[in-house]
Amino acid sequence: MKLIHLSDLHFKSLLKQNIEILEMFDFIKRNYNDHYLIITGDITDDGEEIQYDNAYDVLKNFTGRIFICPGNHDFGTRGSQYSRHKAKLFDQKLSIPLNQNDFFFGDDNPVINRIKKGPVKVLLIAIDSNLETSNTFDFACGEVGIYQLEYLDKFLAEKSTGKHTIIIFMHHHPFIYNNPFMKLKDADVFMRTIQDRADILLFGHDHKSDIWHNKYGLKYILASDDSPGKYYVREIIIGKNHEIFINNIKINY
Repeated sequence: MKLIHLSDLHFKSLLKQNIEILEMFDFIKRNYNDHYLIITGDITDDGEEIQYDNAYDVLKNFTGRIFICPGNHDFGTRGSQYSRHKAKLFDQKLSIPLNQNDFFFGDDNPVINRIKKGPVKVLLIAIDSNLETSNTFDFACGEVGIYQLEYLDKFLAEKSTGKHTIIIFMHHHPFIYNNPFMKLKDADVFMRTIQDRADILLFGHDHKSDIWHNKYGLKYILASDDSPGKYYVREIIIGKNHEIFINNIKINY
C-alpha cells in the first residue's frame, strides 16, 4: 500500500491564488493514482466558505482515497481564533462529501477509517487537535483534549499492530518544539497514550519537513511542510508484512 502525506494547503478565496495547489494535485492525479492521500490540516487559509468550496472542487477527485483532519486555519481566520461556524463548515464542505466516515465538529472521538489493499490492512486515526478558545496563543498550540485521549487510550488497547498498521495523524506539533506557540498543550500525555501502540504519526502546522525513526516507540514520526510549491512530498509504503518504507517523491510543476 502506498500513501502520500500532504499538509497546509491553505486554499485561498481567489482561484488565481491557488495555482500551485492545483498544479500539485493535477500532477499527483496523473502520476500517483494508486496512492492514498493524507492531509494533516490547514486545508483552507481562513475557513471561509468559498475556500472550502475551492478545496472540495480539487479534493473530490480523490474521494475514496483521501483522508483529512482540520488545522487551526480551517477553524479560524488567519488561524488565530476558534469559530464554531467555520468548524462546522469543515464537516459540511469536506468531511461529509469526502466520506470521512465520521464528523469532527462536536464529536470528542477521533475519526477512524480502515483501508485494505491485498493483504495490507491499515487503521487511519484522525485527531482534531484544535482548541476551542478565543486566545490566539492557546489556539496556535492546540490540544487533543481529555475525551479524545480517553477514547484513543481505550481503542489502542484493543488493537494489535500485528493485524493492522496504525497511522495517527493530526495538525499541531505533538512534541519537542521549544516555540511556545507550537507546543501542543497536552503533548506529554498524548505521546504517552500512543507510545508503543501505533506505527506512524503524521502532522504539519510549522511548514517544516522532518522525520524521526524509532522515537516514542513509533516506527516513524513525520512532519510535513506546506506542500504546495514544494518539489518533493513524502511517500509512505507499507508492505504485506507491515514493513514500512519512507521516500521522497518528486513533483513537477
